[in-house]
Amino acid sequence: MKKKLLALANPLGLLIYLIYTITNRFIIELPDSISIPTFLVSVILMLIGITYSGYCFGKHKNPYDFK
Repeated sequence: MKKKLLALANPLGLLIYLIYTITNRFIIELPDSISIPTFLVSVILMLIGITYSGYCFGKHKNPYDFK
Protein backbone atom coordinates (compact mmCIF):
# COMPACT_ATOMS: atom_id res chain seq x y z
CA MET A 1 0.00 0.00 0.00
CA LYS A 2 2.81 2.43 0.90
CA LYS A 3 4.61 1.73 -2.38
CA LYS A 4 1.47 2.51 -4.38
CA LEU A 5 0.94 5.80 -2.57
CA LEU A 6 4.57 6.83 -3.00
CA ALA A 7 4.62 5.86 -6.68
CA LEU A 8 1.38 7.69 -7.43
CA ALA A 9 2.36 10.86 -5.54
CA ASN A 10 4.06 12.47 -8.55
CA PRO A 11 1.21 11.92 -11.05
CA LEU A 12 -1.32 12.97 -8.41
CA GLY A 13 0.62 16.17 -7.71
CA LEU A 14 0.81 16.94 -11.42
CA LEU A 15 -2.92 16.30 -11.80
CA ILE A 16 -3.78 18.61 -8.91
CA TYR A 17 -1.53 21.32 -10.35
CA LEU A 18 -3.03 20.90 -13.83
CA ILE A 19 -6.59 21.18 -12.51
CA TYR A 20 -5.61 24.20 -10.40
CA THR A 21 -3.96 25.95 -13.36
CA ILE A 22 -6.83 25.31 -15.78
CA THR A 23 -9.40 26.43 -13.23
CA ASN A 24 -7.48 29.54 -12.27
CA ARG A 25 -6.77 30.68 -15.82
CA PHE A 26 -9.87 29.72 -17.79
CA ILE A 27 -12.83 29.17 -15.46
CA ILE A 28 -12.63 31.40 -12.36
CA GLU A 29 -9.97 33.33 -10.50
CA LEU A 30 -9.30 31.42 -7.29
CA PRO A 31 -8.74 33.40 -4.09
CA ASP A 32 -5.39 33.17 -2.34
CA SER A 33 -6.89 31.20 0.55
CA ILE A 34 -7.55 28.32 -1.87
CA SER A 35 -4.74 28.69 -4.36
CA ILE A 36 -1.76 28.76 -1.96
CA PRO A 37 -2.63 25.52 -0.08
CA THR A 38 -3.51 23.78 -3.35
CA PHE A 39 -0.21 24.81 -4.87
CA LEU A 40 1.74 23.72 -1.78
CA VAL A 41 0.05 20.30 -1.65
CA SER A 42 0.73 19.67 -5.33
CA VAL A 43 4.40 20.69 -5.02
CA ILE A 44 4.88 18.52 -1.92
CA LEU A 45 3.32 15.51 -3.67
CA MET A 46 5.53 16.05 -6.71
CA LEU A 47 8.65 16.26 -4.53
CA ILE A 48 7.69 13.05 -2.70
CA GLY A 49 7.17 11.29 -6.03
CA ILE A 50 10.47 12.54 -7.46
CA THR A 51 12.33 11.50 -4.30
CA TYR A 52 10.79 8.02 -4.35
CA SER A 53 11.61 7.61 -8.04
CA GLY A 54 15.22 8.59 -7.36
CA TYR A 55 15.37 6.14 -4.46
CA CYS A 56 14.07 3.33 -6.68
CA PHE A 57 16.49 4.33 -9.44
CA GLY A 58 19.38 3.99 -7.01
CA LYS A 59 18.15 0.54 -5.98
CA HIS A 60 17.64 -0.51 -9.65
CA LYS A 61 13.89 -0.95 -9.13
CA ASN A 62 10.92 0.23 -11.15
CA PRO A 63 8.83 2.66 -9.02
CA TYR A 64 5.66 1.64 -10.85
CA ASP A 65 6.09 -2.13 -10.36
CA PHE A 66 3.26 -2.97 -7.97
CA LYS A 67 4.02 -6.68 -7.55
